Formats: sequence, C-alpha cells, structure tokens
Amino acid sequence: MYNKVYIEITNICNMNCSFCHGHKREKRQMSLDEFTIVLDKLKGQTEYIYYHLIGEPLTHSELPEFIKTAGERGFKSIITTNGTLLNKRKTELLNASLHKPKR
Repeated sequence: MYNKVYIEITNICNMNCSFCHGHKREKRQMSLDEFTIVLDKLKGQTEYIYYHLIGEPLTHSELPEFIKTAGERGFKSIITTNGTLLNKRKTELLNASLHKPKR
C-alpha cells in the first residue's frame, strides 16, 4: 500500500517560477471520467490523494467535483498549491471536504 499518491489533474500553471523546470507537453486537464478511472485503479492501494505535480490544481475548474468524487470512493484529498488562487476559490474548496493532514 502507498502512503500517498500524487495525481496530475492538470499540467497548466498560472505562474512561471524560476525553480520549476516546467514542461513542453501540450497543456491539458484531466476529465472527471479519466480521474474516476484512476481512482478505481488506486482503490485499496492508498488512502491519500494529492493533487499536484507540474500543474497548479486550482486552475482546474472541476477540482471540487474531483475532491467530492474521491471522498465518495473513500479517499482523502490534499492539495499542494502555489496559493495564488485560494482567495478566488476558497468557498468552493471549503465546501469540497478537503483533508487536513495532522502534523
């Protein structure tokens, strides 16, 4: 069993940070159907889903639905973000039942 799994739901980022190597792939966002397939494959393999790799997860318009879908399937959702869109999306994220890891 994996402690946590990172899923890149988008490779789009709203920043251009000097420390990020970026990518040359076509900009893309994962569909809810694709996300559901990934969750089905991860069932029993992990409890925690982290939304982050190259892209900024808060740029994905369906993020709250992803979090809800993951929760319905027994996963705990955690976002790694650059924080620039938190104020804009705070209400929908608070209503989406994100998991806050204990420290």
